[in-house]
Amino acid sequence: KDVCISGVCKMISLWMFWDGAGNYLGVQILENEPLTKSDHTEFEPEDYVKLDEILHDTSSILKDLKQEDLIIVPDTIDVYEAYEIDGYTAATQPALADVVVKDAVYSCHTLWHTVYGPVQDTIKNIIQSRINEDYIAKMLDTEKPEYIFWAINSVKELPSLHSVFYPAFLQYIGSDNVELSKKSLEYFTVDHLRDSVIQYQITETMAEADMSIKYEILWKFINIGNVNDKAVLQLLKMFDNQQIGVGAYNLILRLVKPEHLNQNEQIAALIESFTENENGYVRNLTTRMLNEKKIN
Repeated sequence: KDVCISGVCKMISLWMFWDGAGNYLGVQILENEPLTKSDHTEFEPEDYVKLDEILHDTSSILKDLKQEDLIIVPDTIDVYEAYEIDGYTAATQPALADVVVKDAVYSCHTLWHTVYGPVQDTIKNIIQSRINEDYIAKMLDTEKPEYIFWAINSVKELPSLHSVFYPAFLQYIGSDNVELSKKSLEYFTVDHLRDSVIQYQITETMAEADMSIKYEILWKFINIGNVNDKAVLQLLKMFDNQQIGVGAYNLILRLVKPEHLNQNEQIAALIESFTENENGYVRNLTTRMLNEKKIN
């Protein structure tokens, strides 16, 4: 790669690597071809560390900058000539001081736009052409969140693979990694959640989930408006076993339909027992719900 506008700067020669999901991995410097700065001094070890941090920053300020935005050119210097030497005849923009390697602003800019430019698009197109059941399974086998995110997004684009992989996504809902848990739950659309089997499976996995995830699941069920009796019973058992709090219990009661109370003896018995709960708020909530929904 040429790194400056005039074309007189030293060319950069190195290997760049992306992983099987199209994410940038790192660079490998060629033997006897170290990266150099504007005054031709070689990069120090800490400069390579800084460069690696820059190239891993997908939202870097460099994203929206052109090469001519990188430096301040004094009035006494010809603008074109100023671009011949990176940061030597002209100063790097002060706002960029902390986000580039000192005296190597052009190199940082060029490499960042290589990582996240057309080359990356080409890599993603290659990966897209290779996606199949085995490829996605290998990604999940890594157990690395970033690859699992990629797999979830890929299955969204390939509905034919839903039945193969959704059970794995269900298990991630109970993950200690809240971000992974949220991403997994997001996979399940309203149409998915209308499936009574999936409804019950989600309630089975949510016991170990973060409280925020539990609330999100309950609101999803409320928005569906029709949750099967097995899922409702499982939620009530979670409350009874203190795996879910009083605030969530209030939401669970919104899922209870008259038919649940009249056609499922376990639901009716469990809710009846809550009318004698030691918590007065729980007793009042339960009694009011029974008065509103129970059909004699």
